[in-house]
Amino acid sequence: MGNTVDREERARIVARIQEERERLRPLQPEMTRTVIELLRRTVPEREPGVVPWVNMATIKGIEAQHGADGVVALALSLGNWAAAIAQDFARTNGHTAEQLMDYYETQFFEDDAS
Repeated sequence: MGNTVDREERARIVARIQEERERLRPLQPEMTRTVIELLRRTVPEREPGVVPWVNMATIKGIEAQHGADGVVALALSLGNWAAAIAQDFARTNGHTAEQLMDYYETQFFEDDAS
């Protein structure tokens, strides 16, 4: 019986997520364009201190135009792009995505500790 409750709860969660994705779907093309523009602006940036400012300005602009829904849609798009880029980068360099994430996680915590 415990598994049935877990399965039912999972089904409710999945249904809520699907409903939310459908509700936000109209924002998807704009957020995809925004992510591409953001990456084009920040990836080649030589001054790392500029990147957070550009990111924050983008987020605040989306929030002003679309409210919290826009910020959520932007976050979803960024997450999707990050996953796709990491998978492509790892594959291109002969690693798994997990190995790539382990490397960056280790680097982050080493840098954070120093």
